[in-house]
Amino acid sequence: MFAVSLVLLVAVVYSGNGESLPSYIKPCQLDDTFAKCVKEQMVTSLPYFTKGVPELGVPSLDPVNLDDIVIDGNGLKLSLKDAKLHGLGDADVQDLKLDIDAEKFSLVFTANMSVTGQYNIDGRILILPVQGNGDSTIKCDNIRVEIKSKLTHVKDSKGEHFKLITPNYSYQIGKTTFTFKNLFNGNKQLSDATHDFANQNWQQLMDDLAPPVIKQIVRTCVKAINKFFNKVTIDQIVLGYKPAN
Repeated sequence: MFAVSLVLLVAVVYSGNGESLPSYIKPCQLDDTFAKCVKEQMVTSLPYFTKGVPELGVPSLDPVNLDDIVIDGNGLKLSLKDAKLHGLGDADVQDLKLDIDAEKFSLVFTANMSVTGQYNIDGRILILPVQGNGDSTIKCDNIRVEIKSKLTHVKDSKGEHFKLITPNYSYQIGKTTFTFKNLFNGNKQLSDATHDFANQNWQQLMDDLAPPVIKQIVRTCVKAINKFFNKVTIDQIVLGYKPAN
C-alpha cells in the first residue's frame, strides 16, 4: 500500500483544530523520536484508515476503484472495466522517511494485491491465440513499491499546509497469476492451455499491464493525501513544528 502508509503518516498525528483524538491515535512530537512514533502509530491506525475517514477527506483505500485499463499492442488487445484493486490494507511498510527541513518524503512497502474486473481480450499472448470476455482476477504476489516525493509547504487563510508534488516511483513484482473466466466461450481445454501459458509467461504480460495500474495507485493515493493535508495545518499534525522565517 503505497498510500496507506503515506496517509497514515499524516493521519496518525492529526489533532484537528484542538478536537479530541480518537483513542487509536497518539500525537507525535517533532524530535528524535518522531520517525519511530510515526511508524508505530501508522501500524496501529492502519485498520481504521484503510476504511476511509470522510471527515478528513481520506477515501477508502481498500479496495481502490481503478479507471478502465486498455492494452493494445504487440498483437494483443486487453481491456479491464469496473476494475478494483484489493490488498493495500495489508501492506507491510519496509521503510519510511520524512525530512521536513529538506522537504523530502520516501516510502517503501510490500504487499500481495489483486485486480478484479470485467475483461475483454482478443489477439495473441506471445504466440498463443486468445479470445474471451467475462470476470477476471489478476493476483500479484510480493509487490515492492518505492515512492519519493517533494513535500512542499503552501499557505492559505488557515495557515501553512503540506502538499505532495512531483512524486516518482519504482516497483517490482514477485509473481502474477491470471484467472480469466469464459475464455473461448467456456472451452475448458483451450482455457486451461491458455492459463498455463499466460501464468508461465506472466512477466511479459505485466510489462504492459503493470505500469497503468501502478500509476493509478500512486495518483489515487497522492490525491487522497493532499485532500487530507488541505484540511489541516502543519502545526496541527506535527507537534513542535516551527515555520521557517
